[in-house]
Amino acid sequence: MPDFSNSDGDVFLVKLERMIDRGALLSRYSRTSNLDIRDVYLKEFENDSKRGEDFYRRVFLEYGDESVAELVTAQVAIQNVSNILTKIIEEQRIGLSYLEKSSRYVSYSKKSGGAYLFCAPDSIGIPADLAGDYNKLCNGLFEFYEQCLSPAQEFFKRKWPKESLLFPDREGNEVLYGALNGQDAESAEKSYRSAIRARALDDLRALLPASTKTNVGISGNGRAFIYLIQRLKSLNLPEAGRVADSLYRELSIELPELMNAAINRYGEKQISYMSKELEMVNPVEKHQSLPVCSFIDWDREPSSAFRVAAILQFQKTGEDLSTIMREMQNRGYDEVRDLLVKYSSKRSGRRDKVSRAYESCNYFLQVAVNFGAFRDVQRHRFLSISRPPLTPYNGYTVPEFFKSDPATLERFNGLMEEAAKLYGRIRHATGHNVAQYVIPFAYVHPVSINANVRELIHFCELRSTPQSHYDLRNLSRIIYEGIKERTPAVAAGFRFVDTAEYALGRLRAEQRKEIKLRDMDR
Repeated sequence: MPDFSNSDGDVFLVKLERMIDRGALLSRYSRTSNLDIRDVYLKEFENDSKRGEDFYRRVFLEYGDESVAELVTAQVAIQNVSNILTKIIEEQRIGLSYLEKSSRYVSYSKKSGGAYLFCAPDSIGIPADLAGDYNKLCNGLFEFYEQCLSPAQEFFKRKWPKESLLFPDREGNEVLYGALNGQDAESAEKSYRSAIRARALDDLRALLPASTKTNVGISGNGRAFIYLIQRLKSLNLPEAGRVADSLYRELSIELPELMNAAINRYGEKQISYMSKELEMVNPVEKHQSLPVCSFIDWDREPSSAFRVAAILQFQKTGEDLSTIMREMQNRGYDEVRDLLVKYSSKRSGRRDKVSRAYESCNYFLQVAVNFGAFRDVQRHRFLSISRPPLTPYNGYTVPEFFKSDPATLERFNGLMEEAAKLYGRIRHATGHNVAQYVIPFAYVHPVSINANVRELIHFCELRSTPQSHYDLRNLSRIIYEGIKERTPAVAAGFRFVDTAEYALGRLRAEQRKEIKLRDMDR
C-alpha cells in the first residue's frame, strides 16, 4: 500500500501525493465508525481524484468547520522581503513555524545585482521625491557595514587574542592555543575565526535598516495560512499586499478549495475589521529613555508560591485543589519555599523543564531592547508580545566596536541621526507604516510582554548561554534578577541561568562544532 508507510500497524504515515487529500482523509476520523482509516481510503478516495477537493468544498466552505483546515499543511518560502514584513508575519504564533535568515551568522556586506540588500523605494511605498534620500541613507548604512567588517574582526582579535584562550585538545582537556598542534590546532583556529566573525557581525547588525532584505521559510496548516493572508491584506503596506496576493496564488495551486475562504465574504469582513483596528494606531512623537526591562505587574508571593506548590501536589494526588491550597497556606511561606527549592533541585539541566504548575504565576513586563534584539525575543512564541510601530523616539544602542574609535563613533551616530530625520519626513508624507523601513536595528523598540514563569525560565536559561547575543544575555539576567527579588520562592525554578562573563562567548559553541566535524571526518 504505497499511500501509507505500512498496511497493518496502528501507527503509520499518510503518504498521499496531494496535501488536500491527506487532510480530507484524516478529517474522516471524526465521522466514521470504521476502525482503520486505510479502509476508508480504499472505499472513498482511491478511485476518486476529486474526493479531497469535494470534501473541503462541502465541509469547510458550506458548513464552516474550520478545524478541518488544520489537517492540510504546506511549506512556503518567502524571499527578498524586508525585516518589517517578516516581523509582522512572525507575530502569528499558532499554526505556523518559521526559520529566517540570520543576521548573526550571515554577512550583509555583499551586493546582489550591483545593489546592497535593501528593498527598492518604490516596492515599499517610499514617495518618489524622497527615494533619493532613502537610497542615500541605506547605501551609507551598508557601505559602513562593509567597511567595518574587517576592522571589527581585528578589534575583537586584539581584545581576545587566541593565544590567551583555552581550547580542547584530542583528549578533551582545555589547554592554551600554543599547546596544540596538528589537527587540534587547525580545529582551534577554525573555531576562533568563526567566533570572531560572529562577534563582529553581532555588533555590525546595528547598522542594518529595517528595509534589509531577508528570507523566511514557513511550515504551517491551511487555517493559519488563511489568517496570515487576511492579516497581510489588512495592512496599509504595499509589500504586505504583494506577498498576500502571492501566497494566495501559490497556495491556491495546491489547496484551491481552502484558499477561497481567505477572500470570501467572511474573509473580506475579517480583513475590514483588522484594517479599522490599524487605522487607530498613531505613535506619539515623544522621546523617551527607557530601562531595558520594567516590571509593571506580577503575581505576588506568598499566594503565587502557594499556588505553584498546590498544583504540583494536585498533579500527584488528584486531591481537591482548594483543600490542597488551604494546606499550603497553613504550612506557611517558609516551608512552601523549601518545597519549591527541593522540587527544582531535581533538574539536572535546562532541558529538564519545570512543571506546568509554574504557568500559574504571571509577569507583565515592558522590554525595551534594540530592534535587532527584539527579533530574537519575538521567536519565543509563548511570550505574549504587543508592540507599537517601530520609531526613532526611544533612542538607539551603540555596540562596543563603534565606541572603539572616535571617527567610527561619529560616523555611526551621524547615520543614526540621518535615519531619524528621514523617518520624520517620510512619516509626514505617507504615515508611520512606511517610515518604519528606514529605522536601523540599533534603535530601541519597546514592547509589552505578558508571560508565565515557566516560559520565562525557558527564556532566561536559553538566552543566558555563552553563545547568545550579548543583548539577550543582558536581558535574560535582568529578568531573572527581577523575578528572584520579587518572587524568590517561585524563582527557585530558575536553576540554570548563566550569569558568568566569557571571553568571546560564541567560542565554545564553535569549538563543539569543529570537534563534531573532526570526529565525523574520521
